[in-house]
Amino acid sequence: MNATALHEGIKAAYEDVAYVGRPNHHSHVDRIAAIATLFGLSPPDPARARILEVGCGDAANLLPMAARFPGARFVGCDYSALLMGQARAMAADLRLSNVEFVEGDLRDVAASLGTFDYVIGHGFYSWVPTDVRNAFVAMLGRQLAPGGLGFVSYNALPGCFIRRIGWDALRLAVAGIPSARDRLAASRRELRDLADAWSSMPGVPGHLGREYGAAADRSDSALYHDDLSAMNHAVYFSSFVQEIGRQGLGFLAEAELGTMSMAGLPERMRALVAEADPLAREQMLDFARVRRFRQSIVARTADVQRAGLVPSAVTRLHLSAVTGVVQKRSSGAERSVEGPLIDLLVDAYPASVPGAEAIEHLQRRGWTSDDARTTVVRGCFSGAVDLHASPLPLVTRASARPRIPALARWQAARGDSVTSIRHAPVRVDEANARALVIACDGTRDREALVRAAAMTASDAGEVVDHYLERFASAGLFEA
Repeated sequence: MNATALHEGIKAAYEDVAYVGRPNHHSHVDRIAAIATLFGLSPPDPARARILEVGCGDAANLLPMAARFPGARFVGCDYSALLMGQARAMAADLRLSNVEFVEGDLRDVAASLGTFDYVIGHGFYSWVPTDVRNAFVAMLGRQLAPGGLGFVSYNALPGCFIRRIGWDALRLAVAGIPSARDRLAASRRELRDLADAWSSMPGVPGHLGREYGAAADRSDSALYHDDLSAMNHAVYFSSFVQEIGRQGLGFLAEAELGTMSMAGLPERMRALVAEADPLAREQMLDFARVRRFRQSIVARTADVQRAGLVPSAVTRLHLSAVTGVVQKRSSGAERSVEGPLIDLLVDAYPASVPGAEAIEHLQRRGWTSDDARTTVVRGCFSGAVDLHASPLPLVTRASARPRIPALARWQAARGDSVTSIRHAPVRVDEANARALVIACDGTRDREALVRAAAMTASDAGEVVDHYLERFASAGLFEA
């Protein structure tokens, strides 16, 4: 396939099966800024920054950030006219005046976009042709403002060597099938048959069976644009670092700090990793864990060279419990050494707690100031604690007239997934629940909400209260 046909084929794929975007918690600029602060940098204030998302699709990831930070300027860029149309319609309906969309090939439009404090490339780098990928990395080096930060997610080796077995099997199974719907149907049949065969076997096949058994139930969008994608470029971390290094950029940290930990590795491997320099350490961890996906924060080389963990920075940040930790704690999971810290954050969930308050909480329980800060940092790198540059603007209980952000109410009117204030997707499957989300605009009390949700049963008030509790625990109510 020549280059032109490849580009047109990728564009056509997004027209055949529309890509359904989702918010990516780890790519939120507030979290990126918080991690950079922990590493001793002074990142641009997200509330006043200029932010670009490349390959933004329908802007499901970008627009919630634009709604949260009305004083910042956002630009979304994508190749698909269909997806750009959907993004513009959503922004117009929500009256978001701080966002603009640029439709076009990044190779053609990059230079005209200007400079940015934050550049997000989620689900882009590994899924575009080589020349577009090169244009993206060059743009990062050229147009990232001084002190700026980039977020790049990508498929990683060696883990994707294993996953490629399934990719190749699917591509062979759908070869020659012209219809997108027929390709999806054939791929689902193939996935289930392979998963059944693999699941009864030990080792790698058994792992593949578990992974692809779940993949058979993925959405059309995810299956078509990932497993069946014409482009799926996986790269070793060390190669990625070399590539961005040629543009004057370096690796700062993973957006998911818990993946940088040595937890769970055998003692000998831990010793080897501990002796390595930071970049070699990351590559060794990828081999040890057979990693297949990364979400890396990058910065200019000079900023990376002067970066280093600053535990005292946690007093300027805000902390929250990772959702998975809350779920484990509710099921009675074993407490960790960070127990008192996690207790505090779980009790506050889904809201955040000022870092200074968390330090004081530990000091009242006998920690020294240094030990308390170290405990917080350890919680971040254990994957239990999320960092935020600013407090999450939410409340944990429904008020007399509860209010859900306009963006989530807009989404509830059109589908069964809404975006929480924690920048995570929340499923709202029931029609009554969606009606209730739409009705929570800050003007209705409980009785009015019952009427708006069209609930007529004798226990309608109790049902509404149940839903409101669910919405609160999911982080849907704004302060």
